[in-house]
Amino acid sequence: MILFKLFDLHVVKLMKIDGLTEKILTLLKKHSTTREIAAELETHPKNIDRYIRVLRDLGFVETKKGKTGGVFLTNEGRYVLKKKNINLITIKVQVVAEDKIGLLASISSKISEINGNILSTTLEKEGNKVRVWLVIENLEFNDLKDNLKEITDKVVLL
Repeated sequence: MILFKLFDLHVVKLMKIDGLTEKILTLLKKHSTTREIAAELETHPKNIDRYIRVLRDLGFVETKKGKTGGVFLTNEGRYVLKKKNINLITIKVQVVAEDKIGLLASISSKISEINGNILSTTLEKEGNKVRVWLVIENLEFNDLKDNLKEITDKVVLL
């Protein structure tokens, strides 16, 4: 299911995890074969295989063949299961803060804490202020703004 949210006239597409997809991802915490999952859900393994292929293409699970093989949640799969929804597109923001040693590391750490992924940064210094332009994926603007409020003067969605 795709939902749309408006943030300052920007449209952000979200992917919501629910229904059978959520059940399969949850079952992958304790089972590693489509046969085991199908038995839990009382369905045929071929039905589960279809879901697993899509989840693999999205990067939420990985599959391994052989004696120790099976289906396993990736870090992204665990993240999606925990959050219940994810951004499918990136956001671009401008951060203004007082210049200090370790500022960029602090911003990066705060973004990492809320599972954001920085794709690019541009930095510009004006006096004792720094402007940082960031392109980030996997988080919402309001979460970012709340998480950076202690170390920044301003966070603007571009």
